[in-house]
Amino acid sequence: MVYINDVYRAIKHFLQHALTVNDLSDEAERETKVYNLGGSTRVSRYEIATEVANHLKLDTSSVNGVDRPTTGGGVPSPPDISMNVDKITKELELENMMGLMKIVEATFK
Repeated sequence: MVYINDVYRAIKHFLQHALTVNDLSDEAERETKVYNLGGSTRVSRYEIATEVANHLKLDTSSVNGVDRPTTGGGVPSPPDISMNVDKITKELELENMMGLMKIVEATFK
């Protein structure tokens, strides 16, 4: 889970960087890098629903977790798609990306 303001910050940073790099006349100065952009916490949809319900002081008894099917039933995907965001966090000079609790707090303030 990634906070939209973290996405905005990353896009703005890289656009400004691209404009600066494109102003350079030396092609050798340009370098392609790959960054993972994600939140700092690994969460499931169940955990998101529970955190939102708790924050809004709603009854969580209707939030139900289910196991992912391992075969059949749609498009196959890995059970864990979390990413290492250390590189982008360093690039953006952040202590870390926002985690679930802070994202929910910021969203519903």
